[in-house]
Amino acid sequence: MEIRFALDIGVASVGWAVVNDTYEVLEAGANIFPCADSSKNADRRGFRQLKRIHRRKHTRIRDFEILWERQGWNMEKIIISEVLPLRVKGLKEELSENELYNVLRNELLHRGISYLEDAIDDTVSGSLYEKAIKNNQRQLEKESFPCVIQWERLKKYGKYRGNQSVNIEGKEINLSNVFTTASYEKEIEKILNTQKKFHSILSDEFCQQYIDIFRRKRKYYEGPGKENSRTDYGIYTTQKDQNTGEYLTYNNLFERLIGKCSVYPEEYRAAGASYTAQEFNLLNDLNNLTVNNRKLIKKEKEEIVEAIKTSNRIDVKKIIENAIHEKIDSLTGMLLDDKGKECMHKFEQYNLVRRNFEKNGLDFEKITRTDHDLIGEILTLNSDYGSILESIRDKFPDLSEKEVKVLYEIKRKNGSLFSKWQKLSLKAMNELIPDMYDESKNQMVLLTERKLIKTNRKQCMESKYINCNIAVAQIYNPVVVRSIRIAVRIVNALLKKYGNPKQIIVEMPRDKNDDEQRKKLDDMRKANERELNAIIKEIKEQYGENISDENFYYQKELALKLKLWREQDEKCVYSGKQISIKDLLYNPQLFQIDHIIPISISFDDSRNNKVLVYDIENQKKGNKTPYMYLSQLSRHWDFEQFKAYVKELYARKKIQRKKLENLLYMQDVTKYDVLKKFINRNINDTRYASRVILNLLQDYFNAYQISTTVRVIRGSFTHQMRKVLRIEKDREESYDHHAIDAILMCYSQMGYDLFYKKQSEFIDWETGEIVDELAWDKLMDSEKYQEIMYQSKYMKLRKNIAEGKEKIKYWHKVDTKPNRSLCNQTIRGTRKREGKVWKINKLNIYDQNDVKTLRNKIEKGKSSTFLMYQYDRKSWDQMIEILDLYRDSKTPFSDYEKETGDFFRKYSKSHNGPVITKIKYQDGELGSCIDISHKYGLKKGSKKVVLESLTPYRMDVYYQSMTGKYYLVGLKHSDLKFEKGQYKLNEEAYNKALVAEKVIPEGKSRNDLGMMGIEFCWSFYRGDVIEYEKNGEIKRELFWSRTMPKNSNYIETKPISAGKWKGKKQNFVGLAKTKYIKKIRSDILGNQYVCNKEKFIMEVDKS
Repeated sequence: MEIRFALDIGVASVGWAVVNDTYEVLEAGANIFPCADSSKNADRRGFRQLKRIHRRKHTRIRDFEILWERQGWNMEKIIISEVLPLRVKGLKEELSENELYNVLRNELLHRGISYLEDAIDDTVSGSLYEKAIKNNQRQLEKESFPCVIQWERLKKYGKYRGNQSVNIEGKEINLSNVFTTASYEKEIEKILNTQKKFHSILSDEFCQQYIDIFRRKRKYYEGPGKENSRTDYGIYTTQKDQNTGEYLTYNNLFERLIGKCSVYPEEYRAAGASYTAQEFNLLNDLNNLTVNNRKLIKKEKEEIVEAIKTSNRIDVKKIIENAIHEKIDSLTGMLLDDKGKECMHKFEQYNLVRRNFEKNGLDFEKITRTDHDLIGEILTLNSDYGSILESIRDKFPDLSEKEVKVLYEIKRKNGSLFSKWQKLSLKAMNELIPDMYDESKNQMVLLTERKLIKTNRKQCMESKYINCNIAVAQIYNPVVVRSIRIAVRIVNALLKKYGNPKQIIVEMPRDKNDDEQRKKLDDMRKANERELNAIIKEIKEQYGENISDENFYYQKELALKLKLWREQDEKCVYSGKQISIKDLLYNPQLFQIDHIIPISISFDDSRNNKVLVYDIENQKKGNKTPYMYLSQLSRHWDFEQFKAYVKELYARKKIQRKKLENLLYMQDVTKYDVLKKFINRNINDTRYASRVILNLLQDYFNAYQISTTVRVIRGSFTHQMRKVLRIEKDREESYDHHAIDAILMCYSQMGYDLFYKKQSEFIDWETGEIVDELAWDKLMDSEKYQEIMYQSKYMKLRKNIAEGKEKIKYWHKVDTKPNRSLCNQTIRGTRKREGKVWKINKLNIYDQNDVKTLRNKIEKGKSSTFLMYQYDRKSWDQMIEILDLYRDSKTPFSDYEKETGDFFRKYSKSHNGPVITKIKYQDGELGSCIDISHKYGLKKGSKKVVLESLTPYRMDVYYQSMTGKYYLVGLKHSDLKFEKGQYKLNEEAYNKALVAEKVIPEGKSRNDLGMMGIEFCWSFYRGDVIEYEKNGEIKRELFWSRTMPKNSNYIETKPISAGKWKGKKQNFVGLAKTKYIKKIRSDILGNQYVCNKEKFIMEVDKS
């Protein structure tokens, strides 16, 4: 008996199943892991960047101090905390030596943003931050300086640092303190020129050397490191040339990130902005089109390409009509963007260059096709003015300064158009382009026919099992890479256990990350609810009909019928007759939901392939398309009337483009090549990552001449079976749905294989000829299709799924990685009160949520936790008055400002105290933290300033046989150190942890444990399975962390089979009196094994 493997690969899970020919589920599992979203590395990158910024600031200040002293300034230097008034004063008046020193020192600490102009992309607009920056730029253009703008804001609004919203003439304006480095340099030059009049010692040489220190900046495209201090994060790498043995040094950091061509691995991928890529992409779009039931010919494609390249306003449909010399009646195959709108490549980058050169009176015609390719690469590869200028000067020495400036401005204002790379090289695309003109084939068909898609059979032969690195090398999305690695491990384990299956069915993730997946599902649910509620409300208002839950109970598909009824203008699409809402509600037998293109042909069960029609019309239409049915009728509502009607629905945005294409589909669906297209469109998944995993598996089995077939299918195909079998999918309930989806994938493919086998009895697949049309028509009937696919096995499949559910096993990725963030990076001040150390938090009194929190605390009698209440009761009383005066307002302090023209200030008799925007309060007792007081000029160890919420690393379990007691020792990431390329436990920190957990007394160390009869048992990391005894009951759960450090032996656990506990957010377990703890190991298939003991390790994993 043969078997099938199925893998439902998600962004944070892989569901899998093994099913035999009798539909029995032999095994199933759900493998769960954190989504490998690269954005989660942003914090670490940000902290590294901050360290570099602080280090470079320190170096600039050091060099300035040397320059200052070398110039002969000998006065006592006193640091002034607020330098802004001195900067303004220094523009026109004399500064003392100490004042000048503070101004120049301050300017080196706050240089602004050098890449600000490059960062403003005119194609991306609307953010408050960007509007604020542009506002600053406009103010600077009025011969002003940053310090003048900042000083005016301080006087007018009470602050100038950070971002703030202000009301100017009734309009909310966002102000930002971000200015360009060039504007600060202009300010410095003005100050220095003014101060030269008063300080003869201020020489031109000193000023120039100071400006050089101020300007000093590593080139963005070089990255960190240098010739004698190499790092793989910059152009000076630690890698060596295999031939010469010399270190590899790149011209541009980003060259390394481009990747290689999937056809010619020795070639780099081409920039999407290159001329070749633009022509290639447009031709690919044109070859996917079917216009008026036919494909475009070479001459027409040439005319379309030329028209798009030379038009200033591009109307693609108009251009196509001009090329084919006829009006477009039907157009299918159009590319859709993320929002479902039609789109097509239009030589955007080429036309930008053309229009800008023509606008500036420059010679565009002298730029060759090769030049355009290189310009596209330069503008995509480089992101700042310096590197763009340098690259253009190097490659195009004859271009004028004006031409270079125009190219830079194009990049600056349209950065999003110069950010993508093709999968193919220029070489590969140039080989395919002539064929794309001659034939109506897209890139994938041509690559396959010309055998340019490389196989990995040779590499596959080098290992006994599937090598996932072959696929990983071709995928640049870290989310997909992690999922594929785990999926391949599962397949290899199944091959080892079961041998080679008959078939492997795979479904790939469609979302970029876990958050996107959740958001998409939530958005869909809300949109469906809003649509249905609006229809129900509309029906009540227009027709006086109250639709209740009872209506939905007796008509299971009523919700969909109502949606179709409204989008069809309350008409039957096949007859044009009105559909009464009363009939729809109370005579449901009169109507049916029909598949526009029969599901037995299209395999499409989506809403875009469904219409609400009279039952009698559906019977007449039968197994035809609307075109095949209506074009045969001689009545008023014929195909022409129908076509005008559905086109009007589309024009009014009542239906989507996909539904319009289905409704006007005119090709003969009985032809084999048409059937094949529907299979590729609605069953097979042809996305890039899907093809990579398909090729990997196929190459492996082909390399060893194994007959296993591989299918990568779309999730919508599996969803049909889930719906027919009425298998509910509750993502919150448990992880079971991942494994059940894999089981359904097997069943769906087995159903399709059976249907295909039945089809083969009546069609010659080689010629596409139907040998028995009558039998074929019966077979292709939707009900017959449903019967073969699902209905004949309905009870058996449901029973097998229920039994298979009991066999589902779970595997969780264990997080042993040591180089994580030490804490949540929140810096807290602290206060000692009543013998305890309290964390200090802040509330922004201009933030609605913070105001709500403030009021709640006051109402609950927690006023005494606020420092203002404790130390400045008069200011507190004023604040209470404002809150009381504007008790109905969500933004009382903003309203107070609008009404009085003043701000809430610290109490003073003359009412000119500092503006208050935030108030501090005690926010709980201080727990585990990192003391950083010494970095703020305070005593080390005083815990006046701390980083709180240390991240847990692992928990070590010790056991003392004499007392039968377990000790659970929690370790944080801050307890590790990095030495000689290896992470190790800090011995001193570890001993402190042992003391804190009362494993050893003060003065003893880990080395004394043996003498005390205490032995090490296991280390538990997040994701490990722990088995423990609690109140006589044995439980097996997922270990999360050693928690509540002030209470001994407390842990937090999660359920193994679900993402969260039912009825509670967290599960804290006290194991101070436990009699039993065990560590449970899981293999990749979720099989669990008791681990009796582990070896203690000081040097920890890098994995």
